[in-house]
Amino acid sequence: MKNFKIYLLLIWIILILGGLAFVFYYTHAETVSITATVEGCGNEVIEGSEQCDGANLNSQTCVSRGFISGTLTCNSNCVFNTSACASGGGGGGGGGGGGSYIPVPTETRVIIKGIAYPEAEITFLSDGKVLANKKADLLANFNFEITDITSGVYTFSLWALDKGGRKSITFSFTTNVANNMTTTVSGVFLPPTIELSKTRLQKGEDLNIYGQTAPESEIEISVESLEPIIKKTTAEKTGDWEHSLSTETLEDSSHTVRAKAVSSAGSLSSYSKVLSFYIGEGVPEAICPDADLNGDKKVNLVDFSILLYWWGMSNTCADQNRDGKVNLPDFSITMYYWTG
Repeated sequence: MKNFKIYLLLIWIILILGGLAFVFYYTHAETVSITATVEGCGNEVIEGSEQCDGANLNSQTCVSRGFISGTLTCNSNCVFNTSACASGGGGGGGGGGGGSYIPVPTETRVIIKGIAYPEAEITFLSDGKVLANKKADLLANFNFEITDITSGVYTFSLWALDKGGRKSITFSFTTNVANNMTTTVSGVFLPPTIELSKTRLQKGEDLNIYGQTAPESEIEISVESLEPIIKKTTAEKTGDWEHSLSTETLEDSSHTVRAKAVSSAGSLSSYSKVLSFYIGEGVPEAICPDADLNGDKKVNLVDFSILLYWWGMSNTCADQNRDGKVNLPDFSITMYYWTG
């Protein structure tokens, strides 16, 4: 009876957490959701390739568009409507009255643009399904257009492989796609890739930390220690970056490192994946292996309580998948190793 009550409690807690276990495959260890700029025709803000938007004509008139008079308006596809503008010459012939303008329906489409790494291979997904692969240009810019789409709410994702075969964290965002309109998502900046020259070192050895990002971006490297360490370096024109970290001041223990970037245009990326390294003699022990957070050789409500305490925060023990935050993947790992 006692075990039955415990299982009922667990089911209740799972429901409280949102019943989101079915999306674990999508939000695994290397997934991050970030807000990007979403541009859309119909919000009265001129963005991207729009000529106008609603009542916003960008201070344009029929005269400024090369006509002699008339009333300039904006079509539903954010392109100027000059049907009521009058041009010079042509005399006589009167009449006919200006027929009503019937706008041609525009295509429903989504444009995703941003920066990754020079010539990176980028994979685009919609609701977890791969749409296409596309290469960034030499300056790391990419522009991807989706036309085979209907209106609705979608979760789009993308990740990139750099020239060294290193995979970025997955960038995800959810947006509403309106019918017969172009939804543009801009300002995407994929986090830098990161790799370590070693994962075990003796105190005093140098650790090379390197990866790739957008050309000439500033890289901020964060090392977790008793006293957190922040180091900075600048990427080359190829996007390659590297920093040699002295371990002289680090204690003998396990440490983690991650990096983020600021592009030459001032865009800020999120953090890269989290990597671990160990300093000292002997073989490093796993931190809280197999979801046993309190070290009692069992995985039960005590461990679950510890997990909930650190929920949404960073903790090297409760963060079982080492993505920098205690979240649903860690909950799934705890359930996998559950002993009761």
